[in-house]
Formats: sequence, structure tokens, C-alpha cells
Amino acid sequence: MCFKNIKLALSLALGLLVTACSSPNSSPAQKEARQVSAAHRALSTEPQWLNTSRPLKPEDLAGRILLVDFWTYCCINCLHVMPDLHRLEKEFGNELTVIGVHSGKFDNERDLENIRAAVLRYEIEHPVVNDAEFKIWNAFGTRAWPTFLLINPDGEVDRAYSGEGHYQELREDILRLRKEYAGKFRSDPLPLALEKEKAPPSLLGFPGKLAYAPDLDRVFVSDSNRHRILGLQLDGTVVTEIGREGEAGARDGSFAEARFRGPQGLLYADKKLYVADTENHLLRVVDLETGKVNTIAGTGAQSVGAGRVQPLQRQPALQTPLSSPWDLAFYPDRGTIAIAMAGAHQLWSYDLATQTLTVLAGNGRESIDDGAYPDNSLSQPSGLSAFDGRLYFVDSETSSLRELAYVPDYKVLLAKVRTLIGTGLFDFGFKDGKQGVARLQHPLGVWAETSGIYIADSYNHAIRRYDPATGLLTTVAGNGTRGREDGPFAQARFNEPNAIVRVGEKFFVADTNNHAIRVLDPATQTVSTLELRLPSATPSARPAEKLPNLKTRERLALAAGVPIPWSLQLPEGWKLNAEAPSALRLFELKPEGANLLRAYPRAELLAKQLSLPALQAGGRYLLQGTFYYCREGKEALCFLQSAEAEISGAKEGAAAVSWKIDP
Repeated sequence: MCFKNIKLALSLALGLLVTACSSPNSSPAQKEARQVSAAHRALSTEPQWLNTSRPLKPEDLAGRILLVDFWTYCCINCLHVMPDLHRLEKEFGNELTVIGVHSGKFDNERDLENIRAAVLRYEIEHPVVNDAEFKIWNAFGTRAWPTFLLINPDGEVDRAYSGEGHYQELREDILRLRKEYAGKFRSDPLPLALEKEKAPPSLLGFPGKLAYAPDLDRVFVSDSNRHRILGLQLDGTVVTEIGREGEAGARDGSFAEARFRGPQGLLYADKKLYVADTENHLLRVVDLETGKVNTIAGTGAQSVGAGRVQPLQRQPALQTPLSSPWDLAFYPDRGTIAIAMAGAHQLWSYDLATQTLTVLAGNGRESIDDGAYPDNSLSQPSGLSAFDGRLYFVDSETSSLRELAYVPDYKVLLAKVRTLIGTGLFDFGFKDGKQGVARLQHPLGVWAETSGIYIADSYNHAIRRYDPATGLLTTVAGNGTRGREDGPFAQARFNEPNAIVRVGEKFFVADTNNHAIRVLDPATQTVSTLELRLPSATPSARPAEKLPNLKTRERLALAAGVPIPWSLQLPEGWKLNAEAPSALRLFELKPEGANLLRAYPRAELLAKQLSLPALQAGGRYLLQGTFYYCREGKEALCFLQSAEAEISGAKEGAAAVSWKIDP
């Protein structure tokens, strides 16, 4: 919970007292006048609304059970309560009217288009008003994000709640009001026009973090809003999908079976990709050789106060709840993963050998104190990068760049935090210079290397660079205004970049609100946009006229209307070659030609089991596969074999497909 101004506490108390003292007995004229209350008028003072076809009026709100959510989209606590809101909206339907009041902490958060992006990113479907000047905030005496106000159908504030963890109280109070005002409150729909119905299509949905696998020459992207991980060739071709587009969940298994929820941080080493599964409060590992996803830390529940009351030291990882892990880095060595635990305002570490969790830094208080744990305090750390014995991190809510390093203290090594840029929770801006003068605005990404510390300065829509030798912060690309423009560094425009990583001689940037990957070339001092494409966009999207070493050719009738499990059987002691271009493609056959329905990248095939999409009854299809397989062991012989099936969709068809490799 973040407090904007402590002196507003008295104002909030007085506001509640006024409504509590309203007379319950009124004349007919007074009762009629009370139908549109001061609360309804206050909520309708601002003209900029999202998810509505027009600005809402006091008359639209009168007579309803209202739940007002004061939020700002940078605030991790505000994000934590969104699942509670979704649950309440689903349970009560039109009997509860939720109104989001977005009172932006940062300058960037007061721009309507940026709030629109947040509404889309967090799948908000209730009305949201832009309270850029804090008029509504002040009218109700609000003092912290998030704050909920429950307003009864008479337009009086029934209760106020601040911070997280109020779901059960809210539910009980809404049930009480519903019973008390049974038959006397409105449940007709508001004039909604959802932002999601206006959004243009894109391959990526608010990409979060990036990781480069140099031995595979792949860049992995956490496609956060689509709840999946994508693997890209450096030319932008998507070759791996881990999870399923648009399907949120928390499931281990093959790439096709696995489910994530709003994943962010990625970390690669030795054919393994570690994932900060942020909204599931989990740490996952993707084994790119076996094609399997497994959970290695977290319970799926959000931790509340972990490591605050008593230090968290070497706790069993799978028995310890996490809180919105946002980024990952190896520190202090390859056997330990540092975790930016944004929701707890801490840095944690995961020991790969012992599978335990320990707090590295942050006493849980949202502030900017340096020193050793537990004296140091952090504020929503969101980006990590380890280099030269130091762990650099961006502390987003204090708009700061900080470092953690082990230093000798009375012959004992202590991990101490030092702030390099940044001074406080409400000190932000766009200014170059040294500590005390330089300003960032809610940075989310960082990359450390010999040439400097590069920062994705998210709310300044810019890439910045900090020089550890001089202590100077400078701007590399972007000028503080959002946009999408390629070209020279000085002309380039971004929209809330979230991550930056070195890829060979260039830098790749997750340009989150542009749903794009941008490429910075230091040699030419230019920015370009990586053109993303699915395998189906390449010439190989047509059926092969002749498959190499075709051993299996069959005609199948498969059950229509349901996904069909597909599996590949290999003899004991044999495996698919993880580096070779095995492929499986399903085509729909039509009179005008073949249409590629699904191309399964080789990384997904390593699991040797996946699902074909639901087929139409009477439809005709062609399934083609080519597989590179080898004996287990080093320097083993490898072979190539293909299979093909002509398929028809039928009501009484088979429920599975199994192909067998015979060396």
C-alpha cells in the first residue's frame, strides 16, 4: 500500500463522518433529492472515461450499490487486489457496480492513453475515470493506493477499506447491502463500450522481459498479456511457444500443456529457462531439452509479510509463498537465482542445490534506505542484472537505480544496498546528471555490462545509461514522450519499455505498450523494430509435396469438436535431436487450396505429446511430420523419418493419434 499524503487521513475520517451522520429519515422531497448524492456528483466531475460510450453522469450512478476502487497502475498492491475485483464482479453481476478511479501517482500515469493501455493489460471491464488532478481523490479524502469505498444505493459511503486482503469483508458487506436494499436498488447496465473491443490485433500482448540464449541463438520473450513464453530467431521468426496464447493458468507439463499467468522475468542457462510467473506467484523452469515445464518455488498463493516479521532463511521453496516475482538474475553465482520480489518490496534468492529461499534485502517497508538487511528498504524492485560482483536493480516506486554487493564488515561478508540514482517515493522526472540531480520515472528494466548500466526508463519512454566510473546518468534513446518511431537515437520513440538485453552487438528492448521488440544498434546509433512473424508466414507454410524418408502414411477419421492428443513413440534408448529442425504441421484442405492451421515448433515436439486443435465434422485435413532422432549418448548416430496422415473430422472418429518411429 502506497500513501500519497498522510495528512489526508483526517479528511477521509471527516468525509465518512459526514455521510454517517446523514439523517435516515427524510421527507419525500429530501428523499428524492438524495437519489443523486454528493458522492455521485464527486464521481462524475471528470470527463475522461474508459470502457464507457460516454462520460458517466450522477444519474447513472444513483440508486446502485457502488464499489469504488482508487488505484494507480504502477502500484503492485493495486494489481494484487484486481483478482478480488474480478471475483466480486463475477459473483454479483449487475447487482454490483464497480467504478475505477485512476488517480495516477506518476505524471506518465495521468495520460488517458497510458491508462487505456493499463485497462487492456489488466483486462479491466468496468468503467474507469481519469482522476488526473486528484479531484475525486480529494473529494473523498483518500490517502492511499489502493482504497475501496462501498457506497449504498442512497449515495452514502457505507465503508472504506485501504490496502490488500479485504475480499471477504467486501463480499460480506455487499451481501448485507444487497439484503438491506432488496428490491430497492438498480441493476440495469451502464452505457459500456469496452476498450478491448477497440484494440487492434497484434502478435505480442504487452511483452514483459527478455532473455538471450547465445548457444541457441534465440531470444525468449515473456508475452505477458497472452500468458505465454515465445522463442524467437534473431530475424523475428517465432519458433517456440511455451503455454497457450490467451489461456491463463498454473499448470506444469509439456510446452502445450503448461500454463502461466502474466509471466515477466526470464533467465537462461544450460538449456534451461527460468521464469518469474508473476501473477501466479511462482518460479518455474522450462527444460528446453525435454520440453517440460516444472514449478520450483512458490505455492500459488501470495505471501503476506513473508520475511518481515522474522527473517526468511533457507525455507523450502515449494512450501513458501511468493509475492509477484518480477525479474531474475544469477547472483552471486550460477548456483543462486536472485529474485526481484516486487510484491514484498524485497530481493530474495533461490538456491538451486538446496531448493530453498532466503531474503537478500528489503525489510518490507516501502522506502529507500541503504545498508544491510534488515535495515535496508526497497520499493517494488522490478529489474535485475548481475555484473562484476554486483547485483544492479531498478526500484520502480522510488524511480531509482540501486546495487547490492557483498562487502566485508568486521570480517563478515554482508550484502549491502547502495542507491546510485534516486532519492524518494515521490521524486521522479526526466533529467540527466549525477545522484541528487538526475531523475528517472518508474524504471522497470536494467542491463549491466562493461560499457555501463543500461536502464529501460519505462515511464519516461526512454533508454538511459549510468556510468559507474563517473556516476553520470545520460539518455541513450527516447526523449520522454511516448510514441513508436524508428531512426536515429535522438528521434526514436518508445512506449513504456520494460526490459533491455544485449544480443551480440545490439540491444533488444521489450517495448511493452507498443507490443513490439525494438533493436538498438550502437554502431549506427539507430533504433529499428524487429518484424515478428509466425512460421506460417514463411514459404514453408504449404504442404510438402515429398517428405524425406516417409515411413508412415495413413488415412484417419478423428473425433470432431474436441482437441485430439497426438504422441510420438520412440524405442527405448532413442530421443529427438533438440538442435535439429523437427516439425509437425496441420493443414486444412479446401477446394481453393491448403490452409496451415498449426505449426508446432521443434522445441514443443521434444515433449513427444501435444494436442491437435478441434476439427470440424466433415472437414478434411493433412498432418505432416518430419523427425530427427538419435541414440542416447554422445556422438551417437542420428536419423531422419517422416510421417503423414490424411484426416477427416467425424462424430464417431478416433480420439487420439500415435505415430511410431522405427529405426
